[in-house]
Amino acid sequence: MEHDSTRDTARPKETSSPHSTDQLSRIPHLHAVVLAGGSGVRFWPLSRELTPKQMLNVFGGTSLLARALHRITPLLEPGNLHVLTSERLLPELRTHLSAEASPRDLLGMPEFLAEPSPRNTAPAIALAAAYLVEQDPEALMIVLPSDHLLEDGAAWEATVRLACEAAESGSLVTIGLEPTAPETGYGYIKAGRALPGLEDGGMRVHAVDRFVEKPDETTAEAYLAEGGYLWNSGMLVARAASVLSQLRSAGRRGMTEDSRHGEMIAQIAEEIATMSPDEWVSTSARERFEALPAVQFDKAVLEISERVTVLPVSLEWSDVGSLLSLGGLAPADERGNVLVGPAVDVDSHDSIVYSSGRLVATLGLADALVVDTADATLVAPKERAQDVRLVVEALKAAGAPEVVAPRTAIRPWGTWTSLFKAPGYHIKLIEVLPGKRLSLQSHERRSEHWVVVEGTARVERDGEVVELAANESTYITPGARHRLANSGEVTLRVIEVAVGEYLEEDDIVRYEDDWDR
Repeated sequence: MEHDSTRDTARPKETSSPHSTDQLSRIPHLHAVVLAGGSGVRFWPLSRELTPKQMLNVFGGTSLLARALHRITPLLEPGNLHVLTSERLLPELRTHLSAEASPRDLLGMPEFLAEPSPRNTAPAIALAAAYLVEQDPEALMIVLPSDHLLEDGAAWEATVRLACEAAESGSLVTIGLEPTAPETGYGYIKAGRALPGLEDGGMRVHAVDRFVEKPDETTAEAYLAEGGYLWNSGMLVARAASVLSQLRSAGRRGMTEDSRHGEMIAQIAEEIATMSPDEWVSTSARERFEALPAVQFDKAVLEISERVTVLPVSLEWSDVGSLLSLGGLAPADERGNVLVGPAVDVDSHDSIVYSSGRLVATLGLADALVVDTADATLVAPKERAQDVRLVVEALKAAGAPEVVAPRTAIRPWGTWTSLFKAPGYHIKLIEVLPGKRLSLQSHERRSEHWVVVEGTARVERDGEVVELAANESTYITPGARHRLANSGEVTLRVIEVAVGEYLEEDDIVRYEDDWDR
């Protein structure tokens, strides 16, 4: 059986109405590069190494990544949607999107690209830009985070179109959000003079006076009062060739330690981009990419280049930067508490309690954060929300499996949940959606015992096909080619007991698969 392995309260509205697929509405040569390699350590225990924040669906039933893809797809020509991630996450993201996103809505699934090694955003964006230049010398690229909440619809479309118009002349266009509060968790951009000829309705492209690091509260309040300061959204629109040329220019100027590496980053990115994406994770490509400094694109280019502009917009947005964003999922009670899921509180105030399934009871807490999942619970002061990564580091050092993956994994055909694991055996609940089936596969080092507890199972085993109803069972020997399918009209639920000396998920050989994994 396969089982592949003190802010943030904004709730941007994202429309669910279908977009026009008229080719005239699409922007020629525009490619979207969605950055999806982040680990989401500040969102543990909801996020894990193999299911990071961008794959979570707690903010409305659809994952942040799927929302990001659907938001930009209506403006792209077919084949121009790219997801840049890590080698480790690539198969997980493929499987996740097979379950979360409709290929029809995305005009086919996106192209998945695995960077050779995590080296921060400057090398990653440079590699994507070099790859796009190889594919389309006229390429415009929009770089999008995969883990933000953002308003879509007409205002979003107008923003992208105006940014693309500004980028055609070689400008690196950043998108700045009009601040609505003195946020200390965001970087800021100070807008300069408006540029002539680059406007649409009330929107105008501006020169950039300066980039500002995350401020303290007093400074953030001063920015809000003064005006002209924008939240740095992390979104960028530029010609792919301009990204590389501005990297080189910043490197030659060498004004800062981070920017002086620009020429080397551009050169290595261009060399690797001549390879097939499958070769990007080869030893030679990995060694060259790992030699690059881990530098942010803002530091390497945007804060240095004179070709940077900013487009101020009033879109509703949140970068979902910490677990405090869970406070936007429900209204606060009379004591300022936000309770999400099966939770009961007595005499607490100004706390966030989130439960993904089981009952959580709290008593007398103040300014606390409680996040409970099936296999892990976090309790912390709200003011320490940004420090959750320290807990993850401690868990890694202890070898805790709860850092890597959750107990329940979403798959294109349904879900699987680990119920109990011990040396020599692993018990799981397999849930298969009506009409879905797993791949035809075999395992060499384990047997599997299946008991149907609900629904009707169609079991293929070494060419033999049988149907099993509730309270019936079967046995899969090591090496047997087998497949499980749901032939009924309700969700199929099967208890699986895997027995063997080796129970890891890489003990699998696929022969046929509906999702081309």
